Order: sequence, then C-alpha cells, then structure tokens
Amino acid sequence: MENQNTSFGMALGGMMREVIRLLKKRFANNADIQLSMEQIGLLLIIYTSQDEVIQQELACTMGKDKSAILRTIDVIEHKELIKRVSDTQDRRKKYLMITKKGERVVDQYREIELELITELQKGLNEEEMATFYKVVNHFKSNAKLL
Repeated sequence: MENQNTSFGMALGGMMREVIRLLKKRFANNADIQLSMEQIGLLLIIYTSQDEVIQQELACTMGKDKSAILRTIDVIEHKELIKRVSDTQDRRKKYLMITKKGERVVDQYREIELELITELQKGLNEEEMATFYKVVNHFKSNAKLL
C-alpha cells in the first residue's frame, strides 16, 4: 500500500501538486480571462466574503505581505474584476468589491473546478468522501492548535 511507504507530507504534497497542476491546465484551456492561482484565490475571497474586504485583511488571510497583495489587487483591478471603494468615514481605508465581470469570471472558474473535482471523485462513494473531509478538517483543526 503506497500510503504506508510514503510519508504524510510527501503524500499530501503530491496530491496537492497534481490537483493544482490540473486546475492550472484546465483554467488555461477553458477560462476566458487568464489568472494566476493567487489572483483566483484573492478574487474568491472577495467574492465569498460576507463583510467588506479591506486590503490589509487580505494580506493576513492569504499569508502574504501587504505589498505583494497590493500588486495582485492592481492586476485584477486592471482586468476590471474588482474595484476599490473609499470608506465614507475614513478616506484612507479602501474596500474591495467584485464587479459584475469579476462575478462572471469567478463563476466560470468555479464551474471548471467543479468539473475537475467531479472527475477526481470518480470511484469514491459518499461515505469515502465524507471520511476524506473529516480527516482534512481534523488535520486543519489540530494544525491551528499547534
């Protein structure tokens, strides 16, 4: 059995590399607007956020420094996928909002991702997928405590 001969880190890393490789390939071949994985991630955070998104919070959420996040924001703003809006109380504070074009792009990327995930899950039943998510969440919870 492969998982007994491979370290946890190697198995997890190998799975992530393959999934990311496939996502990049699918995105490159099927998306109307080309984005890097970091740009997609940032766009998804803004898209799914229930609260107003502030640039500094994005840097913390993504584990990047503020200047790297600002460069990414500039690129996706230039592509008209997001816009910066000044706070009415504090003009120095900028909120990030997704545009209609940005929403369409996110929907397209999510559809591509869903198709890939559906293909990757073939051969696994619901119980096996539930176990997978249970293990993933267990590792995440324990990692946060360390």
